[in-house]
Amino acid sequence: MKLKQYIWTILGVCALGLTSCDLNIAPYSYIADEYYFENAAQVNTAVIGCYGGMQAPLRYEWALTELRSDNSRMYSSSTQNDANLLLLAFDNGTMNSANTHIRSYWESTYNNINSCNTILLPENLAVVEEEKLRAQYEGEVLFIRAYHYFNLVRLWGPVFLITDPLSVEESLKENRAPVEKVYEQIVKDLTRAVENLDGVEYGSVDLGRATVEAARGLLAKVYMTLGQFAEARPLLEAVIAEKGEDLIPYESIFDINNEMNEEILFAVRYKTGNYGIGSPFANMFAPNNSGICVVVGSGDGNNYPTDEIWNLYEPEDVRRDVTIADHYIDESKPNPVISDSYVKKFLSEVTVRYDAENDWPVLRYADVLLMYAEVMNELQGPAAGLHYLNLVRQRAGLRALDSSEIGSRYVFRTALEKERRLELAFENHRWFDLLRWGKAKEVINDHIHRIEWAFYSTYDNEPPYLQDYQLILPIPQSVIDNNSYVVTQNPYY
Repeated sequence: MKLKQYIWTILGVCALGLTSCDLNIAPYSYIADEYYFENAAQVNTAVIGCYGGMQAPLRYEWALTELRSDNSRMYSSSTQNDANLLLLAFDNGTMNSANTHIRSYWESTYNNINSCNTILLPENLAVVEEEKLRAQYEGEVLFIRAYHYFNLVRLWGPVFLITDPLSVEESLKENRAPVEKVYEQIVKDLTRAVENLDGVEYGSVDLGRATVEAARGLLAKVYMTLGQFAEARPLLEAVIAEKGEDLIPYESIFDINNEMNEEILFAVRYKTGNYGIGSPFANMFAPNNSGICVVVGSGDGNNYPTDEIWNLYEPEDVRRDVTIADHYIDESKPNPVISDSYVKKFLSEVTVRYDAENDWPVLRYADVLLMYAEVMNELQGPAAGLHYLNLVRQRAGLRALDSSEIGSRYVFRTALEKERRLELAFENHRWFDLLRWGKAKEVINDHIHRIEWAFYSTYDNEPPYLQDYQLILPIPQSVIDNNSYVVTQNPYY
């Protein structure tokens, strides 16, 4: 049975008591049931449950990332229903601690971290008698935990750093860890994951498990976020040495008949078929009131592409038509061409609403190539990184840039930043890239108040300028209320 088909066993894991199926509990005071594994098969089931546990935070991650960036905006400025107002807050930077998407992401992430921590208890790993298999399971779970903490620390700054199950008394004394400590743990987890997963080979039934290339790529991204380019370089070189320079066609990356292809280093996997683990994004991102013209069950009109990103693609760039559309066809209308933009990358046929097949790529090989191009530019200059930037450009149908056009590190950075934006559009990277480059406030304020002002000016209340404190999210109010003697809110929220 393929891993993707087997993820439904997370429901069985809930029954075992490893993790709670109620995502409304507060993770900072959550106590894992005292469950101990008896054999390797149970540990494997729990590990697969952790892969399934990555779906819940991802459901609205686009709102916490893409919608806050210059890639995406609200469809309309006139809607006033509560669901859209919650999303609007991310679009114009007015999030508050009561926002349910903030709470849901926080709680579901810590739920899965708790599941990881339970598996990582020495007495639980010890039941796996085969040393190599035990190391593999540990490496996989460390990868997942590090992935979660990497997102948490970039979204919230100081967060709870929990690596062992806590009692109620202990949890009420727990405070958030400094950003530096969180990154130390992320690096420690991913370094161990690289060691444990090195040499592990998966068969076709296990496609989707974390690999050594995925661990190296994610660790390199962590180092780059910390500005440690020299530390990132050998990790990226190891991935490139393994993968080579042959890239599959861009349109093949997101084809549901070609999942877990050579481009995908790691993805959160989904399975259609009314199992409860289908992808919601085909319906979430399809145009509102589009009926069955784009996807069965119509769409929610979320994650609406900005005019800016549409216009940024050059005419010959094959990525635009794979990534976004600016219209759909409704044969029932006198004028069947309906002008409405939407994200196409995660679109496939469904029979049940919110139940598509498409996996969500977390780390792609093109991301690694662009990271390496960036690293080499920073360490040695533009000539050292240009080849890797051009590999991605040429796959997109664009001409290779000549060294005479890229005469400085600054010019190279500008070209690379554009390339990352177009290559990885709507994969939840843009906001994190802007943060990493120290450009988020500048870019978003320019985006709202100049480039896309024709849209944002139609709001009844003029969107405010983004401030430094809004680069991180508020801690959910439920966390403050339940732990008010210890936990403080992020400044100015």
